Amino acid sequence: MVVKTEESKSEVKIEDVIKTLEKALEEIETGIAEKSFPEVYRSYVQGLGRSIRETLKVLKIMAEPDTIQTPLSASGRGAMYNLRRAFYARLSRLTKEENVDKDRSTSEWRNAAQKLIEYMNSEGLSETPCKIVLKYEIVEENETKYLKPVKATVLYFELEGIKEVTL
Repeated sequence: MVVKTEESKSEVKIEDVIKTLEKALEEIETGIAEKSFPEVYRSYVQGLGRSIRETLKVLKIMAEPDTIQTPLSASGRGAMYNLRRAFYARLSRLTKEENVDKDRSTSEWRNAAQKLIEYMNSEGLSETPCKIVLKYEIVEENETKYLKPVKATVLYFELEGIKEVTL
């Protein structure tokens, strides 16, 4: 994945960002293990390490190939709606480009969507702001290709704090 910055017109590769963060995390972990940070800073540095670890996890998920991703949606239900639309858009493209069987892929999608909805409901994520990343494979069986969802990652966002502004 490549991101172009407006100011410099240069390309920043997500892989380079991941490597940089991994190096920073390694230095933080080494510093903590060797107790090279003053005690006053240690808890802040440990928090930074946790934050970098979580960010790396998300970036690696987002950079995976063969995924369908929703935008951040106001609720889990909205994310499922967006995922369904994105799935059918990808299926339409793959049907034309790679001769993927639409009916078999749709059947696989329905099974996966049902499991995902059940999971999100059981975890209480149906009303929580979410982003869903669906990993898929193109499977060939008896000379028929179809799109098969393999794994879904749900990124959910909860209240981080409350700030008040007096006007």
